[in-house]
Amino acid sequence: MEIRYGMSLVDIKNITLEYTFLLLILGALIGIIPGSGPHLFFVMFFAEGLIPFSVLFTSSVVQDGHAMLPMLSYSVKDSLLIKIFNLFFGVVLGAILFLAGF
Repeated sequence: MEIRYGMSLVDIKNITLEYTFLLLILGALIGIIPGSGPHLFFVMFFAEGLIPFSVLFTSSVVQDGHAMLPMLSYSVKDSLLIKIFNLFFGVVLGAILFLAGF
């Protein structure tokens, strides 16, 4: 009987190659979360060569880390406007990089 742990159950390399543009969109959507933890998945995937630079770029632009938390307590409306701008800017530039082959 063979025991498998962690990522040996999922062929992450084929998933990232087949659904690269969806990962770009997923990175942008995960970037909406005000915290830096989820972004680390994309950094590690890029370091392992599993995702292209365009996906990392999009995730990095949209992700504000913990900097958005104080802004949320000050003004939810302004926080949402900043997040919408970052989301739009990150997806547009990420898509351009993706189409350019990065």
